[in-house]
Amino acid sequence: MSTVLNRTETKRTYEIEAGGSAGESVGGIAVVALSILALAGVMPMWLAPIAGIAFGAALLIEGAAMAVRHSELMAQVAATEEARFELSEGMSVEAAVGIACIALGILALVGVAPAVLLPSLAITGGAGLIVSAGTLRQLNEIRADALDISPTPRRVARTAVSSAAATQVLAGVAAITLGVIALVEASSFPSALTITALLVLGSAVLMSGATLSSRMLTALSHSRAIR
Repeated sequence: MSTVLNRTETKRTYEIEAGGSAGESVGGIAVVALSILALAGVMPMWLAPIAGIAFGAALLIEGAAMAVRHSELMAQVAATEEARFELSEGMSVEAAVGIACIALGILALVGVAPAVLLPSLAITGGAGLIVSAGTLRQLNEIRADALDISPTPRRVARTAVSSAAATQVLAGVAAITLGVIALVEASSFPSALTITALLVLGSAVLMSGATLSSRMLTALSHSRAIR
């Protein structure tokens, strides 16, 4: 059973989604820029942990935005308590991973076993991207039902979300692999492998946020045009 939201609720949902995705994109840009500077040798001992903190903040922002924009949709559209629990769990994992990455980045920044904590951050972040990819697909379907999106825009949205989710999974696997290798070696800090893992994570967040933000802004413009 699906519940169609009115036009005001539809516009508000689009605005929240666009804002959350834009925040994620900004975080991704910061992570990419800091990682590139660190790889180039510009204060890597400082910039690498800060990049990890920025990545955690981007995940936390996206998780919070996801929870806000879909709390009402889950209550209205999810048919069972189990379905609502699965969605809430996915969003909670994303927020928890963001907090964990921020904590690990801060500890590495102040010098607490940075050669171990920074690769651990990359592994944790990669796992978070993989887990959140499935939630992203599921929430997109719920949003499409709640907003009564017609078949053609629904297919376009599904393609965009699937591409973003696939990017997250691939980046997550790559970050975990690089993080594990850097953790096993643990010969220097910051390791080029760890910084590369952060660059991969930042690129995935940037691409995902930009794709979803663009889609939501287009939908919002269309919503205002037909108002």
